[in-house]
Amino acid sequence: MTKTTTKTTKTAKKIEATKTSFVANLKTPAIVRKGFRAYVGVFGAAYEAAQPVFDKAVKNYDDYAARGEKLETVATTYAKDTRKSVTEFAKARFEKRSAQLRSFVPGAANDRVQELEAEISKLNKKIAGFAKKATKAVAPKASNKAA
Repeated sequence: MTKTTTKTTKTAKKIEATKTSFVANLKTPAIVRKGFRAYVGVFGAAYEAAQPVFDKAVKNYDDYAARGEKLETVATTYAKDTRKSVTEFAKARFEKRSAQLRSFVPGAANDRVQELEAEISKLNKKIAGFAKKATKAVAPKASNKAA
């Protein structure tokens, strides 16, 4: 008989648990609504806390844009000036180094280069003249074969 008492106790507990869960289910919509209201309230509080920061950012946006425009102008002029100064520096340095190099190279070598360049140009003119004569000589032979 002890066993049946235990079973009855277990069954009674199950019935009691079912009753309790049924009652809890009746209270669930109220709990859900309360949780939803808390959820919305948190977002409302976050929005209210963020609103002053947003307003300040919008208010300062034009100020930030003006500052950025000034900085952009300064940076652009600085870059242009830097480019000019670097170019001038490079030219001056190149001229200085070129003068030093010319002082080491003998003058006769420079004259010889000019002589060779003149000779090359004369030879190029001769080659061009021969090429013209060759095309003129080929043209009459081609016309004789066609006839």
